[in-house]
Amino acid sequence: MASVKIVKNMNEIVIKSSTANRVRLKSDIFKNYQNISLIEKTLHNIVVNFRENTACKSIVLTYSSNTTLENILQKINTLFPTITQSIPASNAICGVEGGCVTCNIKSDISPITFKRKVIEFGILTAYSIYLFITENILGIVATTSPFSLVAVVAIVAAIPLLKEAYEDIQKGTFTLQTFMSGTLILAILFGEATAAFEIIYILRGGILLEEYIATKSRNEIKNLIELDIQKVYTLVDDVEIEVDIDEICIGDVVVSRSGEKIPVDGMIIEGSAEIDESLINGRSDSAFKQKDDELFAGTFCETGRVYIKVTAIGNDTYISRVMSDVEKSLALKSPAQLEADKLASKLLKLGSIMTLGTLLVSGSFLNAFSVMIIMSCPCSTILAASTAISAGIANGAKQGILIKGGEALEKISQSEVFCFDKTGTLTTGKPIIKDIVLSENIDKKTFFSYLATAEYRNSHPIATAIVEYTKKLDIYIEQDAQTEVLPGYGVKSIYKKKVIFAGNQSLFTKQKISTKEFKKQTSHHLDDGKTIVYLAVDKKLLGYITLEHEIREGTKKMISDLRAKGVKHIALVTGDEVKVANAFALDFNFDTVFANQTPHGKADAIESLKKQYKNVVMVGDGVNDTLAMSKADVAISFAAGGSDAAIEVSNIAITHSHPEDVVNLYDLSKKTLKVVNQNYWIGTSTNIIGAGFAAIGLLSPAAAGAIHIGHTTSIMANSSRLAIDNNS
Repeated sequence: MASVKIVKNMNEIVIKSSTANRVRLKSDIFKNYQNISLIEKTLHNIVVNFRENTACKSIVLTYSSNTTLENILQKINTLFPTITQSIPASNAICGVEGGCVTCNIKSDISPITFKRKVIEFGILTAYSIYLFITENILGIVATTSPFSLVAVVAIVAAIPLLKEAYEDIQKGTFTLQTFMSGTLILAILFGEATAAFEIIYILRGGILLEEYIATKSRNEIKNLIELDIQKVYTLVDDVEIEVDIDEICIGDVVVSRSGEKIPVDGMIIEGSAEIDESLINGRSDSAFKQKDDELFAGTFCETGRVYIKVTAIGNDTYISRVMSDVEKSLALKSPAQLEADKLASKLLKLGSIMTLGTLLVSGSFLNAFSVMIIMSCPCSTILAASTAISAGIANGAKQGILIKGGEALEKISQSEVFCFDKTGTLTTGKPIIKDIVLSENIDKKTFFSYLATAEYRNSHPIATAIVEYTKKLDIYIEQDAQTEVLPGYGVKSIYKKKVIFAGNQSLFTKQKISTKEFKKQTSHHLDDGKTIVYLAVDKKLLGYITLEHEIREGTKKMISDLRAKGVKHIALVTGDEVKVANAFALDFNFDTVFANQTPHGKADAIESLKKQYKNVVMVGDGVNDTLAMSKADVAISFAAGGSDAAIEVSNIAITHSHPEDVVNLYDLSKKTLKVVNQNYWIGTSTNIIGAGFAAIGLLSPAAAGAIHIGHTTSIMANSSRLAIDNNS
């Protein structure tokens, strides 16, 4: 070991990827052949296949089924005791100091652990049903002494809560866990074990649901980052060799062809291609990329072939960093959440003071305990909001509006700004033909016969739109043409010795086909943000068409309705070019336009608006919108055709992607808040009156529980109006 040189502060092993019995590890210790030889010798009994890549400072191990990854890491640790372990961004992507909301629920979440928790909750549910049947149907009163079965079950079920309370006490903090733990223990000691069991049962169910949602969201982001690419072609000595993506290093040359997903971030050193970058910039039109242009992992090579010099791989790619920023943003508490924490702390202190005050003044433990039951159980305040919000969420679901949480539903009608992405959100992403301008003596049938023949075998969305339009005109399309797709320009087609060119201005300039006769008209179309496709046969210009993305029906009415309801500012936040975005915004009466924006640019736009207005809503549909959505106070995704990432990050998903549903959501939020306020009056008044009666000995612990039943019934009855109201 004396001959092995190790720099202590560099001894970190990163688990870059891990599947069944296969792991890729990365560390500075793997760039030293002596270290690798030592590791291979130590693991030879348990490793089936060992492969090193010193250039990437990594090793790939396939190990036998009679060992574990933990065992392998432990053996390596015995060789290099100063090493530490870390996991990849796809497994621990929060990066927030102290962890994020997801990570804090439980750092050891796994399918087995979660399954066990579900089983435990199932057992508690079965026991609660047993208690209900014996007491309410059979009339057998269960023993509730400190040593009864109910008490034992309650204590066992409360162990996670008691552990958290103990940790809080060690830190010197006073939280809901501390207060609730004290209540549960006293309830059991005073012979109210059934009440203790009911409280812990509700808490366990809530924690389980929160953990499920957080884990699901985390896994969706992890899956997105991993890109699902296993093999790539790399250029070695002018020969293309297929290798595992794990073996690719910065500086390598990767080859991508038509129909393949780009696996790395990098720079094109040779070739050209049409690249679908909607994942990054939200534009449905593909971008023509050539030498010295930058490419990003996760984008798609539609046509062409490019040689890419790798600048970033794995967790360092742009899309991985964006998703990491999304998780960081989601983990940060909003001002509203911080205010709620302060209010909860004050209420807890008030409950403690009232309980202690009752004990000192009356000298009765029973009176004090009754006050404690009323003040410690958050049923009244929670139900006031939760039942109304649940009813509102149910109403939204009927309309195809999936609301993931009460805070989002509340904030919608309190928001002063609504921001909208354009492509895929307010437009369908499908090109439609708007204008048809023909040269002299050229009729429509002749024009589209040639145009559709040229575009028939082209898979580009514009070509598809042209072919569909021609079929609707009932014009026969010849399918025997020899067609060559020219990435970034258009197509060249040969049919019956006639040469057909269809494409943009650059193609016609290159082919020296004049388009001057249409210069005035095309200039106007370009200002309106339309795409122009020219057509020429044997170098003779036959005319051109313009296309634009199909606007979702009801978009203009949605914007005017939101403004009429009091929304102060409506912004367009898009990756589209400035001319296209400005033309669209002018037509639809937006207040501001943020054009040509990257994901981080969109996020910055949201942040700037948050400084000027109260509550900002972001409506989007793509991965490129997720960072902005995570920065917004409320994120809404248009789910029909939207990306999984946007749907996961969003607080609300509109399943049918109908713009009018945004207005329906606003109205539902307004009505829900009204019912919540009514419920607060019901819950608060009964709690205050109940605590007062309990303090002077007019309420027993059982009667204190009955108080909750009374106002719970009233609150639920009031909230149920929302669930059945179809005019919300």
